[in-house]
Amino acid sequence: MRKFRDLDAARSSIQIAKPFRRGYCTVGALLLMLMFAAATTTAATYDVQKLGVPRFVSTNYIDVAKIFAISKFRSGSGHSYADDFEQCRSMKHYFMYPNESAVIQAPVAGTITRIFDEWAGTQVQITSTVQPAFTFILFHVALTQRLAVGDSVLEGQVLGTHVGMQTFSDIAVGVNVPGGYKLVSYFETLTENGFAPFRLRGITDIAQLVTPRAERDAAPFQCQGETFTKGSTQADSEFVTLNGSLPPTAIVSVNGPVEHQIISALVSPPDTVNRIIGSLFVAAVLPENNAGAIYFLQSSGAWVAVTSCANAPAYQQGQLFSNMGVFVIGTPADLRPYLGVSVYAGYGIGSTWETACNNMLQNSSYSRIYTLH
Repeated sequence: MRKFRDLDAARSSIQIAKPFRRGYCTVGALLLMLMFAAATTTAATYDVQKLGVPRFVSTNYIDVAKIFAISKFRSGSGHSYADDFEQCRSMKHYFMYPNESAVIQAPVAGTITRIFDEWAGTQVQITSTVQPAFTFILFHVALTQRLAVGDSVLEGQVLGTHVGMQTFSDIAVGVNVPGGYKLVSYFETLTENGFAPFRLRGITDIAQLVTPRAERDAAPFQCQGETFTKGSTQADSEFVTLNGSLPPTAIVSVNGPVEHQIISALVSPPDTVNRIIGSLFVAAVLPENNAGAIYFLQSSGAWVAVTSCANAPAYQQGQLFSNMGVFVIGTPADLRPYLGVSVYAGYGIGSTWETACNNMLQNSSYSRIYTLH
């Protein structure tokens, strides 16, 4: 009711004002035209289908060194996050697995157009100044300064840190296009300088991080609301791992003399892969004078000769975490025939042993933890 009373007051003031005619328009009519024009102003639009996604973002919103894997655009990771044109797919990227030290900064100069608390941290939406049809949506930010709708931010301005390892860091990019609201991949907006840190980590092409719409339409997911209930692709195809991951660390305990010895270890992959699905591997590499054979340890305690990842068993499969217990030699054994054997521990990402093993070799995510002596 307030706005109608204000409009009535405006009309009254217009009627009271002495009209000044110029052609067929009075001052009062001109004021009314301006009022209604302001009320019907629409947001900027950009025709992505006709013009393509502009590459105008040179600043990464997060420290790439803190990231081990990235979900693909249109993946089945997390939950469905769709737009006016597609349904039942995740049209954003999950960055896995930053900790609370990962700094979050504005990828573009712009205006805070929406901000609210999530179940973990704060969601910040920034509408670009250079491309005002584009809004960058940053999830799970632990703000280090107070922000409000209408605030201006500079490109690279520190907003806070990632909330912590209880969740991934996500980013989405929404565009007002003719006919509706469309989501595009964050990576499609990056300039060559913006994409360079990912090239250094083994991502050679943006296409590695984006599932084409036609491919997803041909292999759709099923959803109940935002929850994926069924997927037609393997989970391993829904994310991309980055090169340059750190090897695991280990604390080894040796009990008893070499002729009657038990060896155990606590193996810790780096925090960046904490809770990601993968496999922990333990291997024994014989000296060259003993054929240089390689054996992998099964969870049962048996050692299996391995010639490739196709027959390499994992010691433990599932979520990776710190201090994963390993019984290298679980019952007292005479290890004198094996002096000089090196024991390695490593991890890989993937839902099968073979996938995880190949991932481990690709990323050199293994280290020697002990040599029998």
